[in-house]
Amino acid sequence: MPDSLFSRILNRIGRTANPLFDPYADARRKREAATRTALDDLTQTVERLAIRVERVRERVDNVDRQQIQRLQEAVSAMKWSTRRQLAFADRLLHVANKNSEHEFVRERTMRRLRKLDRNRGPVLVGPWTGEVGFELLYWVPFVRWAVKRFRIDPERVTILSRGGTASWYGLPGARYVDVLERRAVSELRAHMAEAKKQRTLRSFDRRLVRELSGEGATRSAVLHPAHMYALYMPYWKQYKSVRWVDVYSSPARIVAPPIDLRLPKDYVALRFYFSDCFPDTLENRELVRSIVTTLARERDVVLLGSGVNIDDHRDALAPDASARVHSINSLVTPETNLAVQTAVIAGASSFIGTYGGFSYLAPLCGVNSVALYSVKNYHPYHLDFAHRMFAQVGGGSLTVIDTSVRDLVGQISQREVLR
Repeated sequence: MPDSLFSRILNRIGRTANPLFDPYADARRKREAATRTALDDLTQTVERLAIRVERVRERVDNVDRQQIQRLQEAVSAMKWSTRRQLAFADRLLHVANKNSEHEFVRERTMRRLRKLDRNRGPVLVGPWTGEVGFELLYWVPFVRWAVKRFRIDPERVTILSRGGTASWYGLPGARYVDVLERRAVSELRAHMAEAKKQRTLRSFDRRLVRELSGEGATRSAVLHPAHMYALYMPYWKQYKSVRWVDVYSSPARIVAPPIDLRLPKDYVALRFYFSDCFPDTLENRELVRSIVTTLARERDVVLLGSGVNIDDHRDALAPDASARVHSINSLVTPETNLAVQTAVIAGASSFIGTYGGFSYLAPLCGVNSVALYSVKNYHPYHLDFAHRMFAQVGGGSLTVIDTSVRDLVGQISQREVLR
């Protein structure tokens, strides 16, 4: 008998006899099946719940991260805004303090200047011992303003300066005393080396003031450069606009002093000296020589010079006179050098030189000026102020050129200045 048939017979006998031996087998099998089904359903439910929990956890994590990021961004924005507000408040406070300080200094200076109006006696103006550029741009217009503002009769005024600058002030009737008539060049040089800016009345100034005051029967009032420095400093420090200075300035053209120069009728005036803007280099020396040579081919050239070493500006050209190159060294003395140079510049068809005081003097005399520099070591607002002043008084032009543009310098030397 085959195995399969035998197995089927036994299984049938077992199923028939099983109720006799185990009457609850079917119920138990049903419960086990139900239990397995329930367990399977529970397993699936737990797995689905785990998946949902993971999804919820991921959402919560994402939400937390986003909220944290947004909070961090909000805090950063608040910090940035707070810093800006603090910086703005600091600036406002600084400006307010500066304005209060400037107003205090102005009121104090004006109180001192009002004494000039109340005082009917002599007035000493100066002494001015500073730079030529500052005297021309700031001090001279300030003196004219003060004379007008406080109704000072020019005949009461004694001007103290150096080099013969009486014509710069334009105060007919005023007395002029040259510092170099009262002090040696070496003494003035030492004083200028000690303090180029006359922000206070120093011992050198005090001695001159006492000396001149003692010459009259009435004590003199003093209009010192320190008054101007106190009023103009907010502009020089760029806290205030140029309008701050306009209130205390009365610019005017300069009428040259009548000096017999015996120079050619038509000439170009040159004043080259070494300075911070135009240092003593081989290139600058060669450039100056080439300009003189180029100009001398077409017309007469007059080389300016002080004839005396007062400050740290050394002449860039030796007085090598030729048929068309003229020197004025024989005409100048320490106490007249600026007067003579003013007359020479005023009589010139044009001026070329180092950027600085003399390049301002030419336009104030109505002469067009070309100024060179090789190092931009100057404050642009001084140049802006100069251009503004020249336009106000109907003066000459001022063209400032970097020597690195040598071709342009040559063109101007040959054409523009020769017009």
